[in-house]
Amino acid sequence: MPRLHIYKNEKETCYAFAEWFADVVKETLDKQDRFTIALSGSYIPKLVYKILAAEYVTKIDWNKIHIFFGDERLVCYPDEKHNAATALKLLTDSAPLAKEHIHVIRTDIDPKEAAKQYEDLLHSYFEDRQKSFDLVILGMGEQGNLLSLLPYEEETNYRDAWVVPVYDKQEDVFKVTLTIAAINASSAKAFLVTGKKKEDVVQQVLKGKYEPEKYPAQLIVTAGKTVHWFLDEGSAGKLIKPIS
Repeated sequence: MPRLHIYKNEKETCYAFAEWFADVVKETLDKQDRFTIALSGSYIPKLVYKILAAEYVTKIDWNKIHIFFGDERLVCYPDEKHNAATALKLLTDSAPLAKEHIHVIRTDIDPKEAAKQYEDLLHSYFEDRQKSFDLVILGMGEQGNLLSLLPYEEETNYRDAWVVPVYDKQEDVFKVTLTIAAINASSAKAFLVTGKKKEDVVQQVLKGKYEPEKYPAQLIVTAGKTVHWFLDEGSAGKLIKPIS
């Protein structure tokens, strides 16, 4: 069940998302003593991390935030293509995150072993296999891909495991990624997508024919629960304008 949040431009979208995120954290921490989140590095505007670090230092109880990552390239840390390095540099400049609450995917070992270790970590945090994170933040590529889950990769996209290794032919690099199963087990999911070049795929994923093999983002569904979509007018262009 998609819930659309559409704003004028990327800046307004990121500010709205940051405010929404702060509210979700507060509401969750009113009921429990920690907040677990999986961050996505690819396709997420870096501006949102900058806003959180600069303007929400005192509005969020960062000491109770437990950070995980949706996927990771097996490149040297802190390579500029390393998702965790990019996000953490922006967040830890100001936000008082506890080091022991930051859980990166290892990139110095075999991809299969890295995936196994991360899945074991997740299951030590989430004993109920039906529930994972409090929130997963997702971006979306121009092919309807998310994290390292690509079109026409059914063997990966329909796995029951929570973490798997994949080889990205386009980038010529091994990656470790959360699966659809892990994402859909989260309490809340939010896509953050901006830019006019995404308007076609946003329209296809949300309003087009259901073709999950072609658009993996269509697999992010949870019966009776909302999937939030934070969009700017560029990415939402074909949703808010008549299609001729």
